[in-house]
Amino acid sequence: WDLAVATQRDEAALVLFGIDAAGRVRELARLPTGLDDIYGVCSLRNAAGRFEVIVNDKDGRLRQFEVMREQGLWQAALRREFRLSSQPEGCVVDEASGWLFVGEEDRGVWRLKAAADAPAQPELILPLGPLLHADVEGLAIYRRGAQRLLVVSSQGNDSYALFDAEPPHAPRGAFRIGLNAALGIDGASETDGLDVTPVNLGA
Repeated sequence: WDLAVATQRDEAALVLFGIDAAGRVRELARLPTGLDDIYGVCSLRNAAGRFEVIVNDKDGRLRQFEVMREQGLWQAALRREFRLSSQPEGCVVDEASGWLFVGEEDRGVWRLKAAADAPAQPELILPLGPLLHADVEGLAIYRRGAQRLLVVSSQGNDSYALFDAEPPHAPRGAFRIGLNAALGIDGASETDGLDVTPVNLGA
């Protein structure tokens, strides 16, 4: 089975779900984070193959937990904590390179090593500019073969900016998702979280 994780804002908790081979979903656990107003979340499998989750708070704090099962009980152990100066939003880990990308609404996209034992030294790599308009929101990694792109929701102009996932993170353009009633396609605007897949999901 697979694991999925979400944030439960009323409880400031991580909610862990199990998904079996038939696609059935069941809640496994609710794990406290110690944060006050949780917001964005992302996950990774670390170098040892263990499951880790990164969650942030509106006050700028980010916490990185290792999620594990001990004697049949799920628990989350805090491995690292750091802070941005204002509200973080989405985050994503490029496991191929080991980079963690974090969006900050009014600043842009930060990068640091995803390993929990690495120094927490965020570097602003994609500031607001022609392709990124505040608020910076969801982030995702598009993978197809050897190609990896960082996709960023630019909420301020209802678009999605594309950058190379590898340094120096060259811009690759931007696009919008418009309404096409004839094809039954709804438009997308003011996007918060997002994810991408190269897989054809069918009609």
